[in-house]
Amino acid sequence: MIKRYIILSLISLCALTLWASGAARIGTRSYSAQELQEGFDAYLQYQNRSNLSMAESQALFAQYFDELIGMYVYNQAIAEGMVKVSESELERYIMENVPDGIRAIQDFYTNGSFDLQKYQKGLRDNPDFKKSVLDFSREVYGYRKLVQKIRSEAVIDSQKVKTEWMQTGNSADAEIIYFNYNLLSEIETSEEDARRLYEENKQDYRREHGRSLRYVAFRGINSREHAGNKAEFERISAVLHDMATRAGLVNAASALGYELAETPFFSREDDVIRGIGKDAGLVAQAFQNKPGSLLEVYYSPFGDIFVIEVGREVAEYYVPFEVEQQILQLAARSRKRREANRELVQQFVRTNKSPSYLQEAEKAGIPIIAAKAVRLDSNIPGIGMIDALNRAILSTQPQEFSPLVEQDGFYYLARVQNRSIRTERVWQVQREDILAQALQDEQTRHLDEWYRARRAKLEIVYPDGLGR
Repeated sequence: MIKRYIILSLISLCALTLWASGAARIGTRSYSAQELQEGFDAYLQYQNRSNLSMAESQALFAQYFDELIGMYVYNQAIAEGMVKVSESELERYIMENVPDGIRAIQDFYTNGSFDLQKYQKGLRDNPDFKKSVLDFSREVYGYRKLVQKIRSEAVIDSQKVKTEWMQTGNSADAEIIYFNYNLLSEIETSEEDARRLYEENKQDYRREHGRSLRYVAFRGINSREHAGNKAEFERISAVLHDMATRAGLVNAASALGYELAETPFFSREDDVIRGIGKDAGLVAQAFQNKPGSLLEVYYSPFGDIFVIEVGREVAEYYVPFEVEQQILQLAARSRKRREANRELVQQFVRTNKSPSYLQEAEKAGIPIIAAKAVRLDSNIPGIGMIDALNRAILSTQPQEFSPLVEQDGFYYLARVQNRSIRTERVWQVQREDILAQALQDEQTRHLDEWYRARRAKLEIVYPDGLGR
């Protein structure tokens, strides 16, 4: 036993050295490191945990502190008068609800079993014992009454519950012909297609308040070719920067024979400067300094060195086609394939009869997806969660095809094999159980929402190492 207490003390001391070396506070309640240590020590004993790893100790300490927050939230609500506990109702409560610690008292046992009547007699005959049980149970009963009150505030709409139950309980098996435009791999696009898409949507590429940067780059410092030359690169970039301070970067680069480049325009909202890299801080500097201002020598995360000057300023600009070309080409290809897919679907429906849809799709190499137990919220493997498709399947009679469903350029035709539908008769039989479960779920949700809202209003200072 002594060994166990030594282990528990070491665990709590180790944990609190990491997480509670400073004070903590929950609302107006402050905790010293000693209070947290003693509390966590008792918590570990209550959990009957020993020989814990550091990760396990950390998780338990976080759990312990969360429970302290919960106690504060409930105590605060009780102090505000959300519930009141009278002596008479507390007495009735302890008569029928035996605290766990009391069950260890052997005087209340008869033939090896806890005897409720002996316990109740002890409460009636021994005022000191009764007072200790009342004091012990007061807080627990207050929490219980508060939770019951909050849960009782939850209400449900029985008609809404019925509607959702009827809908979500329906299911069907189906074979789905999947017209996937991504499979039309023979269709590609050219630069001309991408440029046409750019011009059609040019306003999408309009930006306001643009800046550019002029720069000389010393690249490849971390490459094998320039291994060991970092100091030399730093020296020559410093020389260029020093001359640019006096003569400007354009003149300095020309005098020293370096190639001067300029970035495309960018805005304050960008975090990438093309030609240099991703750096929101550098973007901010570009707008904090006037055009022509020389910035400090810039070291990129990739080891490149840049000598940079704020370039031009414009009221508006358009992101160049060349910058967006790759994305535009993919978008143009997607559009072209979607158009081809739509024509393919129209031709398929026009030239085939529904009884032969599956056979003809198989001949044409069009994918057919077998979907089991499709419900309103089903995520069909290979297709995903398509609400319109799920609804179409559930509203189609067995052995028939659903209407054609389109979603983002993909098309679906589903043949329903069998269908299970919840009926009014089943609802009437199960109504009370369904409503009871729905109310219980809503009560739990309401209590969680209440607790999160109260907790969010608290100012919490977490112990060191446990910050949120």
